Amino acid sequence: FMRGDYNFLHMLPDLSTMDKTLYNNLMFLKTYEGDASDLCLTFAVAKEDFGSKEEVPLIPGGDDMDVTNANKHRYIGLVAKHYVCDRVKEQSEAFTRGLWDVIDRSWLRIFNEPELQVLISGPTDGKLDIDDMKANTKYTGGYTIFDKNIHRFWKVLRSLTKQQQADLLRFVTSCERPPPLGFGSMQPSFTIQRMAISSDGEKLPAASTCFNVLKLPTYSSEKVLKDRLIYAIQSGSGFELT
Repeated sequence: FMRGDYNFLHMLPDLSTMDKTLYNNLMFLKTYEGDASDLCLTFAVAKEDFGSKEEVPLIPGGDDMDVTNANKHRYIGLVAKHYVCDRVKEQSEAFTRGLWDVIDRSWLRIFNEPELQVLISGPTDGKLDIDDMKANTKYTGGYTIFDKNIHRFWKVLRSLTKQQQADLLRFVTSCERPPPLGFGSMQPSFTIQRMAISSDGEKLPAASTCFNVLKLPTYSSEKVLKDRLIYAIQSGSGFELT
């Protein structure tokens, strides 16, 4: 969309990153072996604005056209196009107009998507610089750098895979990529907050992503801490997960 020549073959993969549930529903329809007309779908999608709902036809007269086995692939493509492109067309065009006022579009067109991501966020191999992260982490709620649970946390973090480390960073900060200028530049600072518990099963680690805070319960052992931390970061939740 930066180049103005969006490849519509990418719509479904892009939709999977925007709305996983909708993507899965479309994939179910794509591989559905029964009669698609039994699902009572039409060539329209529901739109909700401030509590009011309306049907938006994907094609002229689409709200009266049933989805069948013969046309379901067209329906899937139109739904993906609506959510990825059409629904945000006005906002996207406003964003690009503002962007072109600041940056010459010819400069950005020399980059592909991965290169542009590196340009914006900096390069990374997916592995966190644990030493830099540890040196710039703050502690609150009663934790200090000398606490045994903090020692366990850093040991566990070093033992995680690259993807698990990225998942942890996304869990706490909403972004899986470390700051391009190092954790010393992160605002607010990465923070670990103490959560007192009476038993290991009482709470999972939680996060306040707006403030980059990991709320870490006082687990009884390194193994429990690792198991509960991995469960939390891979759950797909994050903010105030308990």
